Amino acid sequence: MEFNTIDKSNNFKRARTEEARNLRKNILLKAAKEIFFENGYKNTSIKDITDRANVSIGTFYLYFENKIEIYKNVLYEGILILETHLRNSVKNLDSDKVSAEFLLKSLTRAYVDFYLKNPEYFDIIAVLNLTEDELKENHNKLSMEIHKKARDILKFIESIIRLGKQKKELKVENTSAAATSIWGLLEGILILYKRNNLTLLKQNLDQLIEFSFNTFIKGLK
Repeated sequence: MEFNTIDKSNNFKRARTEEARNLRKNILLKAAKEIFFENGYKNTSIKDITDRANVSIGTFYLYFENKIEIYKNVLYEGILILETHLRNSVKNLDSDKVSAEFLLKSLTRAYVDFYLKNPEYFDIIAVLNLTEDELKENHNKLSMEIHKKARDILKFIESIIRLGKQKKELKVENTSAAATSIWGLLEGILILYKRNNLTLLKQNLDQLIEFSFNTFIKGLK
């Protein structure tokens, strides 16, 4: 009986230690996300991150090897949130009762909603990742996980397009290319919106998304 009590106590201590580690790591990730969004990747230093998180630089290196690694952790976190947002937008819809077009429109609205609610994640996923050569390294484990998750999202979109093809709603031949195209279309419009280009061109975001989606679907039909 005494042995079991000690064992439970050790388990509790380990749990508390793990909880504290996760808390510190999340504080660093939150600080990094804020700084990357405010200053960009290039103009952010590890000291900027640790100052914002109110921890020492030594603490940073307990969790991350360098700036690239924490950036990619933030990127991966954003992609996970995006995937959840997209999947949740259609999970309660019966694919036997609604059209593939309706499902794709729901995904489109969810993607725009993700941007409006999480502009810092969109910035990191779609913008910052394209500007620095050192971020294009893709052979370590985390980079491969990021690419796998991005492929999972595209395959999910493609599965809906394939459903439309099976139901003879859509006539597209290359469903993979179609999934990539709608992703690129939405991302491109949102980048223009972020840069205020739509304002300069006197375009309304919702109306442009609606027009672009309808044009895209017309092409698939």
